[in-house]
Amino acid sequence: MNNLLSESLGSMQRALVLVARAVFSTAVFGFAAVAAAKGQDARPNILVVLFDDVGFMDFGAYGSDTRTPKIDALAKKGVILSRFHSSPFCGPSRAMLLTGMDNHQVGMGTLVETVTEEMRRQPGYSMLWKTNQKTVASLLSEAGYRTYVAGKWGIGEAGANLPNKFGFDRSYVMDATGGSNYNAKPYLPGYHDVGWFEDGKPVTLPSDYYSSRSLVDKMINYIDAGDPKEPFFAFLPLQAVHIPVQVPKKYIDSYNGVFDAGWDVMRKARLERAIKLGLVPPTTKLAPAPKTHRAWDDLTPEEKSLAAREMQVNAGMMTAADEHVGRLLESLETAGKLKNTIVIITSDNGAEAAVTKFKGLQKVLVRGIEAIEGFDTSPENMGQINSLTAIGPEWASVSSAPFHLYKFYGSEGGLRVPFIVAGPGIKATGISDAPVHVADLVPTILEAARVPYNASDFYGRSAFPVLAGEGASSRTEDEGFGFEVSGNAALYRGKWKITRLSPPLGDRKWRLYDLSQDPGETTDLSADNPKLFESMLAEYQSYSKRVGVIELGPNDSAFKQLFKNVATKALHKYWPHALGVILALVGIVYLTIRAVRKLVRRRRSKSGTGQPK
Repeated sequence: MNNLLSESLGSMQRALVLVARAVFSTAVFGFAAVAAAKGQDARPNILVVLFDDVGFMDFGAYGSDTRTPKIDALAKKGVILSRFHSSPFCGPSRAMLLTGMDNHQVGMGTLVETVTEEMRRQPGYSMLWKTNQKTVASLLSEAGYRTYVAGKWGIGEAGANLPNKFGFDRSYVMDATGGSNYNAKPYLPGYHDVGWFEDGKPVTLPSDYYSSRSLVDKMINYIDAGDPKEPFFAFLPLQAVHIPVQVPKKYIDSYNGVFDAGWDVMRKARLERAIKLGLVPPTTKLAPAPKTHRAWDDLTPEEKSLAAREMQVNAGMMTAADEHVGRLLESLETAGKLKNTIVIITSDNGAEAAVTKFKGLQKVLVRGIEAIEGFDTSPENMGQINSLTAIGPEWASVSSAPFHLYKFYGSEGGLRVPFIVAGPGIKATGISDAPVHVADLVPTILEAARVPYNASDFYGRSAFPVLAGEGASSRTEDEGFGFEVSGNAALYRGKWKITRLSPPLGDRKWRLYDLSQDPGETTDLSADNPKLFESMLAEYQSYSKRVGVIELGPNDSAFKQLFKNVATKALHKYWPHALGVILALVGIVYLTIRAVRKLVRRRRSKSGTGQPK
C-alpha cells in the first residue's frame, strides 16, 4: 500500500511539473512572439555541432591527449555530461537527434547499408521519412526560427530524406554514411560517388574543399545572410573523424611522439584520467581487450611507428575541426550573436574500429580495388587526399575508454559519447551524471527556445532543467529508456543497465551491470539480481514491441549483411575489371602453354637430327 501511495504521489508530482512547464512555456512563447513582432526576438539561437565517431574521451575536456582548446573553453562555461547515450550506428543516431523519437519509430531501425529487403517492408526499417515527419528544424521554423544545416546527413535512403523537405531553410549536405574530406570520393567499395546537395539540388564540391573548413564557411555564410531579427537553429554535422581520417600534414606532425607509448598503456592512462576528472567512479575497471586486438608489444618497430602515425592523423583531424568550430564561434561573437547562443557539441556514436589492413586473398582483392579507385594507401600519403586512413579497433578502445568496445556495439563504448553545452539558460555546473538519451535533445532544445510542445509526442524528454541547474535528473530511478540497432540492444534504468551484444565480438547473451560501480561492464550481476533482471528484460520487450524492433535470428548479423550489400555493389561495379583480369590470365595461360609446346617440339626436332639436347 505504501509503495502504491508513493507511486501515485510521484505520478501526481510529475504531472504537476509537466503542467507547470507547459503553462510557463506557453506564457514565455507568447511574450517572445510579441517581442518578435516588435523586431526584438530575445529567444536564444541554438547551435548543434555533431562530430562523427568521436569516442567518449576524445575531447580534451574529457581527458584526451588530443588538443581541442575551443571545445574545452566552452566546457568550462557550461555542462559536461558523463552519461549521454546515443545509438551505436550513425544514421539511427541522427534520426533520433533530429526527431526526438526512437529510431524505429521514424523508419531508421538500422543503417541503410545493413538493412535487408525483408526489413524494408516493415515500418521501422523503411529507410524513408513520411512527408509529414516533424523535426526539430520544422518545429523551430514554425515558431519563427531560421534553420540551417551544413555537413553529413546520412539518414536512410540516399537522396530521399533531404533536410530541405523537413524544415531546414538552407542546407548543404553529404547524404551518405561517409566520404573523402577532400572531394566526393566514396570510401566503401562498389559505390560510384558520394551525393552532395544544396537545398535539395545536387551540387559538386569546390576544388579546394576540405570538410571542416568548408562546412564551417558554409554555415557562417548561411547565418550571416539570415535576418538578424530572427533567432536561428544551426546544425553542423562534421565529417570529423569518420573514415577516411584525413587532415593536412602540419596537424599530423604536431602530434609526433604523443602516441608512441601505444594503445595498451594509453588506455590505462585514460581510465586514470577519467576517474581523476570525476567522469566515472573510482571503482571503474577496464574490460579485457578482445582476443582479436593486437598487443602493442607484439608489433615490430615499423608497425608501431605506422600505428602511432594513424592516431596522429585522428588527433590532428580533431584539432583542425576544433579550430574551425572556433572560427564559427568567433564569427558569432563578432556579429554580437554568441552571447545569446546555446552551443551543443557531441558525437553520433563511439569510436570507429574499422580496419584497412588485410592479409592473403583479402589483401589482393583490396589492393586491386584500391588500384581501380585510385587510392594511395602508402605510409607517405597517410591522411592526405586519396588516402584510406583508419585508427582500427585497438586505438578505438582508447578513444572510447574507459568503456568496453566501440561503435556498432551496445556496450558503453558504443553508446556513451561526450556532450558539452553552454550558453544562455545553461548553468556552469561542470560534470553532470544525469542519464540523457539522444532523443531528449529535441524537447530539450524546444524548451530552451521557449517553444511550446506536447511531451507525449516524443520518445525523448527534456533535459533542460538538468542543464539549467534546476534538477539532478530528468528521470526517476525507476524510469527506463532503450536502444536497439541490428541486434545490439540496451535498456537503462537509473544506475542499472541490461545489454546484449551481437557478433563478432558479442554472443547475444543479455547481461546486467551496475553503472554506478562498474561502467566498464566487467561484472554481470544478473544472477545476483534475478527479479530486477527479469523486470528490465520485460521492460525491454515492451519497448521493442512498442517501437517496432525486428529481433534478429541466431544466424543474422549486421556485419554479414553489410558485407553482402557492399559485395553486391562491388560485383556490379567491378565485374568488367574482374572479367578483364580473368581474360588476361586465360590469355597468359594460353600463351604460356603455346610457348611450352613450341619449346618441346623444337627440342624433339633437335633430338631427332642428332643435335645435342
